[in-house]
Amino acid sequence: MANASDDRRRAVRLLIRIDDGAFASRLLDGVRSAGVRTRVLGVQRWIRRIDHRLGPLSKRPLDRLDPEVRAVLRLGVFEGAVLGVPPAVATDAMVRLVRSLRKSSASGMVNAVLRRALGSGGGKEAPDLRWSHPEWVWRRWSAAFGPEPAEAAMSAAQEPADPWVWFADDASRAEAEGSGAALEAHPWCPGAWTAGDGRSALMARVHAGDAVVQDPSSQLVAHLASAVVGGRGSAADLCAAPGGKTALLNRLGDWDRLVAGDRSPAKAHRLGRRIDPVPVVAADAVRPALPAGVWHLVLLDAPCSGTGTFRRHPELKWRLTPDAVIESAALQRAMIAASLELLAPGGALVYSTCSVEPEENEAHFERIPDGFELADLSGHLPDGLPYLETPASGIRILPHAHGDGFTVHALRRRG
Repeated sequence: MANASDDRRRAVRLLIRIDDGAFASRLLDGVRSAGVRTRVLGVQRWIRRIDHRLGPLSKRPLDRLDPEVRAVLRLGVFEGAVLGVPPAVATDAMVRLVRSLRKSSASGMVNAVLRRALGSGGGKEAPDLRWSHPEWVWRRWSAAFGPEPAEAAMSAAQEPADPWVWFADDASRAEAEGSGAALEAHPWCPGAWTAGDGRSALMARVHAGDAVVQDPSSQLVAHLASAVVGGRGSAADLCAAPGGKTALLNRLGDWDRLVAGDRSPAKAHRLGRRIDPVPVVAADAVRPALPAGVWHLVLLDAPCSGTGTFRRHPELKWRLTPDAVIESAALQRAMIAASLELLAPGGALVYSTCSVEPEENEAHFERIPDGFELADLSGHLPDGLPYLETPASGIRILPHAHGDGFTVHALRRRG
């Protein structure tokens, strides 16, 4: 069993790789140590605040320090200022850690900087949300949604995300409970469960293939897509990887035909193994390679800036720029146009993104093509869903305590 020293050492190595451009979610895929996950994601969530504290105390700019030393300093501030580890304990642990990483020459500097960074009482302090997001995100969200909703969304994005799952069937859920998982139902997403106690028993069902970990807001997209067409007819999920929405669509509906696609052949191959027996095609959603005019449902969960997923991908907010939102929008417009060509009379396009930016969502529906109309989602929404209605009859879910941020719209072909 790993101890705190092992967790710290592994976390530092992952933080170095993230500094080099890797994504935390990929590095942490399969990492079961809560200590490693907490440290890696926590540093990324609060890195702006951490660096603001460290910057004046280091003789050299942080970006010129050895990667190992920079990561150790950041981890030390996170443990002391956010986790509440006693300053002397956090400092001593980081000095030993930097030595174990063969950077003994920096141990004196690490000791001095952390003693000052965690001085004046040190210890855990109330997190200041001003240091949780880039300034441009603060300005954009406050202007678009209002200061209070924006602050609530940013506060939620700073908290770890619980693992919510849906089960393959009732027997799988009963087996999880029988194995010791104290299941708790999601407050508004139907069929979503987590476990306060016995979480290992819940994750055992996931590893056995009897349950799927999927954010509740993402699960809701599949529920809405199925409900808009009554769960019947032919359905195509155009940007399906990693496959959670397709798999849930398959469970929810009684489809004559269900097809999944993804642009990447490698992703399509992995997708096919995950959602078998649903057929998978490797095709770009701009050119879907599917017959036109015959699909009752087309689900387009489009590539986007991902601003609703900062809880799970905290490093993303420091890499995004305002221009990235505009760049995504151009590709999305082409995908929407291609998707509409696939619809049968009366068929519906459900368009979703894990972005909360208007340019990537309702802006695409300011002008509706001839022969199409906006589809109302309000009759399919679960009780208690915290959402904002968009000007295009869609819904926007800001990041919140029980799920990521998502935006969903629907267009129907007149019959």
